[in-house]
Amino acid sequence: MRMNAPRRLGRMLLGVVFAAGAAVADRVFMKDGSVLEAVSVRYRASSQEYIVQTQQATLPIPASRVDRVEVPKPPALDQAMADIRAGKYDAAIPVLEKIVQDYQRLEWDNQARDGLGMAYLGKRDFRKALAMYREMMEGMPAERIPLAVRRRYWQALQGAEQYALLKRELDEAIAKAPRDVAAMAQLMRGDMYAAQGQKNEALLDYLRTVILYEKEKENRPEALFKAARMLEELRDPRAADLRKMLTNEFPNHPYARQATAGS
Repeated sequence: MRMNAPRRLGRMLLGVVFAAGAAVADRVFMKDGSVLEAVSVRYRASSQEYIVQTQQATLPIPASRVDRVEVPKPPALDQAMADIRAGKYDAAIPVLEKIVQDYQRLEWDNQARDGLGMAYLGKRDFRKALAMYREMMEGMPAERIPLAVRRRYWQALQGAEQYALLKRELDEAIAKAPRDVAAMAQLMRGDMYAAQGQKNEALLDYLRTVILYEKEKENRPEALFKAARMLEELRDPRAADLRKMLTNEFPNHPYARQATAGS
């Protein structure tokens, strides 16, 4: 009986054996749990498949069967990210654009897109930042989106003044997402209201972050600081109580030092 194509491909994957000392650098993680080691991997967008080069064969593998691919980090990526941290956005952008092009669907393209998003946020080109994050997150399962990336995406929406869409997404995250994501969304909704001059609404969301997500320490210092600052703008004396709470709980945190310096 003739073997069908998926079974033939499975036999080929299982049958690949490398000689000792072979230059194996890449790995393809299949959705069925198997792992294929390869000399090189590239993605062919026109046919939506990976071209996997082993020492024995060249295997076309449909992207629908691949969970993820590991290849060595592009040598230029670390320097580009260092340039972004130093504010050298124009130096980093062309390097990251080339990585996106050369490493399509090979893991590092999304890290380069995140870097581009950070660069465009730094340049206050929010529409380009938003385009990068939408491209990065397209088709990515929600549980795989890092919290920091999700926040930068929301910041891009806010900077682009897409408030209606931002509010829908934040409301949904507050209602349905895991607590760390929900806490961040609550804080970001406060930022969204503050950006629109809605101080009372912003204050309420900052206070909700403080009270409802007390155990989510990642967001608590920022929420305390911003709630205190908003109370000050509203000429409410309770701002001092929140500043004291911030400095007592997080004495070495940058927000605590900023609160102390501004008091």
